[in-house]
Amino acid sequence: MKKITGILLVVATFIACQQGTDYKVVRDDVMKFHDVVMADHGIIVSNQMKLDTLLRDLKGLKETFPEVDTLKEQRVMNALKSELIKAEEAMNDWMHQFEPDITGKSNEEAVKYFEAEKKKIAGIDSVYKQEIKISNEYLTKFKK
Repeated sequence: MKKITGILLVVATFIACQQGTDYKVVRDDVMKFHDVVMADHGIIVSNQMKLDTLLRDLKGLKETFPEVDTLKEQRVMNALKSELIKAEEAMNDWMHQFEPDITGKSNEEAVKYFEAEKKKIAGIDSVYKQEIKISNEYLTKFKK
């Protein structure tokens, strides 16, 4: 019984807080999160360029690292590059679909919209961080 009462109290508090939230606060949070993710965008693009450089000079890579199977590495590099591109495209899609203008929406509707957008950008942030980590680890192998 105490657990149910506690859960109901938490839910009621959450609903009460949401109703009193100004959409501008949530929108500003989304924009701040966007700015943080965009800081990682440069790393995504940089790692794509590093992979392109390696792919363009597989012969030189073989000379520097004779033990490397360049055909296998070429497949790995292309797959990594593809994942980086998908992450970048997800961000671009989100930016094109994001609508900061809430004309015609109530404050509650706007808060719900921006909360949903915050979840979307958080998902993109997770993908960015994952792809950066994977590609950085791979590039370290070739001192890039």
